[in-house]
Amino acid sequence: MTKLLLVIIASSFLLSCAETRSHITSDKTDIKTQKASTKNVKYTCNRNTTLSINFISTPNESNKRTAIINGFGKQAIILPNKKVTTGFLYSNGKYTLRGEGQHATWTVGRMVPIQCSVGDKVNLQKDLK
Repeated sequence: MTKLLLVIIASSFLLSCAETRSHITSDKTDIKTQKASTKNVKYTCNRNTTLSINFISTPNESNKRTAIINGFGKQAIILPNKKVTTGFLYSNGKYTLRGEGQHATWTVGRMVPIQCSVGDKVNLQKDLK
């Protein structure tokens, strides 16, 4: 009985120490900084590959952009943005998505790059490097 009472008292103490701050805010600037901009794009690629990519950018961190790739394997692949002069580049070393306009190149390791284009048809273009 004493052990049970001790456990109840300790649990009550720990719960009272827990942070109870609500994550709900009415400040409009806080709401804007909490939201991330997401754009979903479907790429059709050669070699019977279809990629669904969510491009995410965080407004309060202008250089923080991420691409989440679905359709290549069972798990989603998360790639950070890399700076380039034209187009876009997302890479983590093993996986790379490089593109400009409606075309992209998907590369996995040393595998031959896969050519992709936005939409349901593959419009092949030379490798983007």
